[in-house]
Amino acid sequence: MKKVIALLLALVLILAMTACGGETAPEAKDPASDPANPPADADVIKIGYVSDLTGPTALWGTAGQYGAEAAVKDINANGGVLDGKMLQLVPMDGKGEAADSVSAFKKLVEEHKVVASVGTNFSSCNIPMASVADELKVPVLGTATSNEQVTVDENGNLHPYSFRMCFIDSYLGTVIGNYAADNLKFTKAALFTVAGNANSESVGSFIKDAFEAKGGKIVADEQCQEGDVDFRAQLTNMKAKEPEVIFVIMNDYAKTATFAKQAREMGIECLLMGHDGWDSAQLAGEANGALEGCLYVSRIGFNSPDAKAFGERISKEYNIGMEAECLFGYDGVMWVADAINRAGSADPTAVRDALEATEVFEGLIGTLVMDPATHNPSMACALYECSGDSFTFKEIVEAQ
Repeated sequence: MKKVIALLLALVLILAMTACGGETAPEAKDPASDPANPPADADVIKIGYVSDLTGPTALWGTAGQYGAEAAVKDINANGGVLDGKMLQLVPMDGKGEAADSVSAFKKLVEEHKVVASVGTNFSSCNIPMASVADELKVPVLGTATSNEQVTVDENGNLHPYSFRMCFIDSYLGTVIGNYAADNLKFTKAALFTVAGNANSESVGSFIKDAFEAKGGKIVADEQCQEGDVDFRAQLTNMKAKEPEVIFVIMNDYAKTATFAKQAREMGIECLLMGHDGWDSAQLAGEANGALEGCLYVSRIGFNSPDAKAFGERISKEYNIGMEAECLFGYDGVMWVADAINRAGSADPTAVRDALEATEVFEGLIGTLVMDPATHNPSMACALYECSGDSFTFKEIVEAQ
């Protein structure tokens, strides 16, 4: 009888295994088998990414995250760093706000033990992050953060752990002001900036200085508050001065589109001209024709074969438009990986030292020539013109 019962139990066990597919436990995976996401318990080197992953400008932040993820995937698929160590990206939402970005960076360092962090794309966020990076001794690489105080304090003292991957406000503002005066031959301009926004006010001031140094005159200097969406009062004042061009220096493509539409509705037909805050694939479409023929100056972006191919890869893989921030995300991780390999260590201070020792970094965003005294790169920029529902590359421009 006992034998019968034992046989029955064995049969039940066999049937149960068959019902479950008869599978044995899966073998442990090699960390490199999934290059984009190595196991959390694997021996990995963590790199942080902070940006606006939610909110009105999340289009940029998420594009940067996708670019950073692609870099981690490519590096891991090619053997990682330091003879086989895998990288792991830890993204965190800074919401495009200074306090949230600082909190996100602290969490990445203190809880996730990242060796460096890429982002954000806003000067107003990276300026307060710089002193925190110095305190925690972990490098942070701003992407489109062009304000001078991202890497130096108000007295010009270097933030040793803060770096950037773009030209600075003085260079960009000078290019825009000079181009309007020298190339477009304008003599009367209006300036529109966002009060309290570090990038907007800084670039605007350099545009004004450059334009007036060339003999032009800023006939109207207007501002809005960060949350404003109705610009008719300022537009009324500018219209009365009859400018030939309005410099519109805002970092929200939806608001820039609204500004342009309101200007055209009020009969203002002059050229509108902007900076890298206009750098969005959605801006022209949002403006619904109001920006036709208008110009902005920004990075070279997708106007190299490698950058264009990468943008198309991210666009296809994530089903998004081609946003230049994906290039920064990719290059930021690549630069950190390069620094780790040159340092022969993933110690954050050793990584910082290698970043500062970079002479030239060749990336998708172009050639960065680094100044170790300021952590500022020099690089070419480009002029874009609105045609239909998109902006197209027009020419390379430099300060004169």
